[in-house]
Amino acid sequence: AIRHVAPKLCPSAAVLFADLVGFTSLAAQTEPWTLVHYLDRLFGQMDAACQAQRVEKIKTIGDCYMCVGWAEDSEDPITSASTVLTVASKMHSIARQVPLNGSRLFLRAGMHTGTVVSGIIGKTKLAFDVWGDAVNVASRMESTGIPGATQVTADTYELLKDKEVFVERGLVEVKGRGKLQTYTTVESLHTPEDDQIVEPEASNAVQMFYNLLTATEDRPGVQ
Repeated sequence: AIRHVAPKLCPSAAVLFADLVGFTSLAAQTEPWTLVHYLDRLFGQMDAACQAQRVEKIKTIGDCYMCVGWAEDSEDPITSASTVLTVASKMHSIARQVPLNGSRLFLRAGMHTGTVVSGIIGKTKLAFDVWGDAVNVASRMESTGIPGATQVTADTYELLKDKEVFVERGLVEVKGRGKLQTYTTVESLHTPEDDQIVEPEASNAVQMFYNLLTATEDRPGVQ
């Protein structure tokens, strides 16, 4: 039996979206197995980065990664926003270290801090998710962002301006919100870690899935 899970309101959450620049065009030229292989390795490292900072991964959609930092009673919004930005910086480094078909891809990330509601909806393939204007704005920060940097709203900037280094980008047109003042992080374009190119390796789960898929395709009578 499916039990109802009550939604939870969080007055202040730091929401991050990160997307690979140029992934779609490269994906069109890449074998499906290589593509899944790559994403599994990439997102696996991003999962580890989130766990290290106690930031919660929400989901992946294609090559887009979403995570949230919760400001609990014992933790102020500045701390949660700072940890999410730390994760974003690590994600930029990870993307540069894990190549796709020999090409290093840049990450474009966006972040906003605000009120969200979390919960589980539907009756099949249940998944935890987060909703609210803060989620929509964070997504727009990513889609209008700059490759190799994390774009943040003025709200997030005010929380972190004394802790992090930002560059004022100016007004950016955001669908449904008009023009918003935004800022971007200053990411290092090269770090010693970037020299350590990590060739993707598939997890056991992905390998098992691929073996099952190819076995089904080769079976007589299966179209």
